[in-house]
Order: sequence, then structure tokens, then C-alpha cells
Amino acid sequence: MSKILITGATGYLAKTLVPYVAQHADVIGVARNEASDAFTALSSHVKAVVVDLGDSHAINELVMSEQPDAIIHCAACNPGDGNEQQMTAVNEGGTLHVAQAARNYGCRVVSVSSDTVLSGNDAPYADDAPICPQPKNPYAVSKARAETALFSVLPGAVAVRTSLIYGTDTIDRGTKGFAERLAAGESLNLFTDVMRQPVHDKALAAGLLTLATERTGESGTLNIAGRELLSRFDFGVRMLDYWGIDYKNNLKAISGKGIVGLPMDLSLRLTRATSLGLSTPGVSEVLELAKR
Repeated sequence: MSKILITGATGYLAKTLVPYVAQHADVIGVARNEASDAFTALSSHVKAVVVDLGDSHAINELVMSEQPDAIIHCAACNPGDGNEQQMTAVNEGGTLHVAQAARNYGCRVVSVSSDTVLSGNDAPYADDAPICPQPKNPYAVSKARAETALFSVLPGAVAVRTSLIYGTDTIDRGTKGFAERLAAGESLNLFTDVMRQPVHDKALAAGLLTLATERTGESGTLNIAGRELLSRFDFGVRMLDYWGIDYKNNLKAISGKGIVGLPMDLSLRLTRATSLGLSTPGVSEVLELAKR
């Protein structure tokens, strides 16, 4: 059985990714904080270790000692998790250190990137679309630099550009935040003209594992997202409805035009994912299956 090291193993995506990969491989889950319920849960079914990805020596020692066949690099500092400095340290610096450790040992890396590295002005974007020269916001800057760092060290790695991640077993971060605001009596504004292709956590997990263990000859940037293009308004409403959250009197549809740092259309072509047979279900398909 192969061995897969997964960074960011207590994050939202990892709640689906870790148990899925553990059905097919031995998993080492890497987290940065052991004092959490998520780490306790992780430790109950896979080997869990605490490593600060900002410590290049520590991550190198871990990779050399565990000798994984592949690393699925999910660790990230997202907007709301930290400031610009923290996003730079985790997203750019952490990716660089993971890439260096993988190069030193000689293992495969599949890294989770973001559609936000693109401008939002020239959609739809091909798999190999170049990074926007001036990303729209600090998170986008850190993820763009992470891609650059990854390929400067490991040209044979894969950076998976994905979109809004959601699940049907665990509420996603965005919808959870909306629910908290609504519960506090706040109004919720959602954009009708900001377009994304939300990705189901199980489809993304399957794609990442396939790229890590089966399609090892693939390299470069590759889009994995849902094939259904939705506005942030439509996606938000679908998720609120799915989770039974009352929003009827506190929701407003607005335009995102003119808002600094907000990409308008990040629709992605799924050419490589389709050719590789990777699953890319849209939100409507996923929710319909979840009702059955």
C-alpha cells in the first residue's frame, strides 16, 4: 500500500480527503496545532503529526523519516484565518518548504491552488492559463506566489486550481459564516454577477488522490471544479436551502461591480480533468443525489 502525506489535515477539505485517502493508502496527516478537537479526531484513525510548515528543517525531516510516495498539499491560510503576513508565510512559504522537502526525498506533490490566481476578466480559463500579473487581493497574491514557488522547485508537480469547496455532509465555511450572521440578525448581501464553479469536496478528494497515485505523469496547472457555473447569490441560496437555514427576510441580491479585490468571473475550462476521467459534478447534480 502506498503512503500519502497530507498537509492541512485538520482543515475543511481534509475532513473528506483524509478518510477517503485512508481507504486506499497509509496516511500521515500534518497539522500545525494539536490542541484542537480536529487534531484529536484526526489522530483517532490516521497517523497525525504536528509540523509548522514555516519550519523548512522540520518538514524536510518529516518527509525524510516518513518517506511518502506522494504529498497532497492542502494547508492554506484563507481570508478570515489570518492577515496578509500569515497568508504569505503559510501559502507561499509553506508550499516552498513542502516542494523543497519533496525534491530532497524524491516524491510526488499535488498542491491545492485556487481560481483566484486568475484575474476574472478573461473567462473561461484554460488549465494552463497564466497567473494574473497583479492578483486581486492578498490571498490571491499568496496563492499565485505559491504556484510559482512550487514549479520553481518541482516542475513535475501538479497545482490543482479549484473553486469554492462545499460538502453535503459537513457545512462549508462560507455557508457557516452566512448562518452565523443571519442568526445574529445581520443582513446578508450576495453577488448576482460574481461567477464561480463550486466543487464538491468528495469529487475534489477523488481527483487529488488520482493525480497523486495514478496519473503521476501529469504536471503543471490543472482545473478541478464543478461543471456548473453559478453566481455567488445562486450558490449561497442553494447551500442555505440545503442546510435548512432561514434567510428569507435578511437576504439582498447586489452587484459586485466596482468592488476592489473582487474577481468577477472565474469560470474554468475542465479540459484536462475531463480527459483524465475525473469527476466534476455541478451543484444541482450533487444536491439532487444528496436528497435521495
